[in-house]
Amino acid sequence: MRFNITDNVIVRALSKICDMVCLNILWLICSIPIVTIGASTTALYTVMLKIIKNEEGYILRGFFKAFKTNFRQSTIIWIVLLLLGTVCWVDFRVSGMIPGTAGLVMRSIFLLAGFILLSVTIYIFPLTARYENSIRATFQNALILTVGRLPYTILMAAITVAAVIASLWNTLTLMFALPLWLIIGVSLLAWINSYILRRVFVIFENNDNSIDEEE
Repeated sequence: MRFNITDNVIVRALSKICDMVCLNILWLICSIPIVTIGASTTALYTVMLKIIKNEEGYILRGFFKAFKTNFRQSTIIWIVLLLLGTVCWVDFRVSGMIPGTAGLVMRSIFLLAGFILLSVTIYIFPLTARYENSIRATFQNALILTVGRLPYTILMAAITVAAVIASLWNTLTLMFALPLWLIIGVSLLAWINSYILRRVFVIFENNDNSIDEEE
């Protein structure tokens, strides 16, 4: 019996880790101008969604191809989300200065708005990576998934928030977390979300298959 080293579990795992480190570095480099974070995130998910389905090809080529192809749409989406997030954060801070029940109600409203915005952000870049659609339709689909797949939404939002809070908990955790985020953190989070999103996107895949069968 021949032993093929490429079939070794450890070798495959190390190969995946190397791919994730490369993707993390590519994401960081391409996100440096800040305005390109949307395009970088879409490119990251384009490759990551293929990795979890064992469809990945050349990491570098796939990333930059997706970055270029989705640059305009992803950048517009990112700027819109950034503006909405800024408004939501400012309003939440201002509502904290309002005393009594009115202030509590206002903070609750903006906290809910922040959750919805975070959830839409989690969905929208993978949707852009996976499906061709207009910006408006992509926002609508992200919002529909936020509500329609609420358990998955809460899970991904909780994982994202927990990772950030744990990193910023104190100076010691920040010292450990910062190198991790720089090396593999972003791509690891995208990898976890991609496994969850694979279940979420089943609704679209089934609809596509139904259409193909009818044709």
